[in-house]
Amino acid sequence: MKQINYDDIIAQLKSELNSECAIANIYGIVLASNIKEFSKGKIIPDKILSLIGSSKDIAEELNLNKINSFALEAHEFNYLFTFGGELILISKLSLNMNLAKYMPSISVFLKKLSEKHKKQEINEFSIFDFSKEIQKIKETFQTKKGKDDKYSIIKDLVKYIA
Repeated sequence: MKQINYDDIIAQLKSELNSECAIANIYGIVLASNIKEFSKGKIIPDKILSLIGSSKDIAEELNLNKINSFALEAHEFNYLFTFGGELILISKLSLNMNLAKYMPSISVFLKKLSEKHKKQEINEFSIFDFSKEIQKIKETFQTKKGKDDKYSIIKDLVKYIA
């Protein structure tokens, strides 16, 4: 199973899209980042995660099929949260960035990245053979019992002297 190097992906996004980005899993743990506010290993604030989690309900309320992303406008930057099945992509954009041009490309990118993330999951589980483990335990007890019997004369002698 090949691990995805999210740090390389973030570096590539920085060079090609000229924006700072971070990738987080659906639990909100940041996997890679070059955004100071969302550094690697941090957790996305709970309010933002709950908004992402309730995106299906919001879409139904607005009679939409699906909500793929939302943007937060801060004092100096826009923060764009794009979410797929297993990953959340956070983009830190300048206020003059045209979101209409940026969002389609980032949505397609996240969709492809989520597909790679799903391929990384384990699809097959091996069957555990308990009979081998039980046999090893029996063998361990037999060797221990043999050692106990081996020195029983010395143990009896020590008990007698004591």
